[in-house]
Amino acid sequence: MTPAQLVTLLAALATAALCAGVTKPLLRWLPEPAAPDEIRYRSLTTPGFVSACTLCSAVAAATAWAVLPVALQPLWSVLAVCGVLLAAIDCLTTWLPLRLMQFSWAAMAVAALTGASLAGSWTMLLRAVVGAAAAGSLYYLVWLTSRGGFGFGDVRFAPLLGAAAAAGSWQLLVWTLVAGTLIGGLHGLVRLLTRRRGGFPYTPSMLGGAYLAVLLQALLR
Repeated sequence: MTPAQLVTLLAALATAALCAGVTKPLLRWLPEPAAPDEIRYRSLTTPGFVSACTLCSAVAAATAWAVLPVALQPLWSVLAVCGVLLAAIDCLTTWLPLRLMQFSWAAMAVAALTGASLAGSWTMLLRAVVGAAAAGSLYYLVWLTSRGGFGFGDVRFAPLLGAAAAAGSWQLLVWTLVAGTLIGGLHGLVRLLTRRRGGFPYTPSMLGGAYLAVLLQALLR
């Protein structure tokens, strides 16, 4: 095993351990949905849910550490923990809790500052801020034009992806948004072909698009 591979493995294990440690406390910290028939966040604190989040977090961290520079890791670590947890909650409830989203925004802001410090350049921080605003604005326009066919939680999630991707490059931001759209469209097509009606969680497609974009960028270098 090369030193780079060892670092990737250790980073993935550390991120997975962090995710496993914070998932239950964060779920218990969230205000429960007002509607009595909605899935309760505390009911998600099962070994299966925590294990699934931990595994996805490890894979996400390994992907980022394998192909992205060290200065970007704080931002992508936020996606690997908070982003994964939000996507998992969306999968089971079709909701994205605002309190956890706000916590994730704050974590991403700290991560962007840390990354810029590691890079020794505040240009990366500027790109992260502009990327967050651009992604959020784009999804806000989609939400406006969809007339209720698109959840506002996805609009709130978009700045996390925009900040992490744009901190790397504008190209990575574009690829992230395009890949997320393609995955979401494919998911919607499968649902249509299988005659499954109604809305579906879109955040997993958005997050998956970010990591697919990272892999594509690495392959095309």
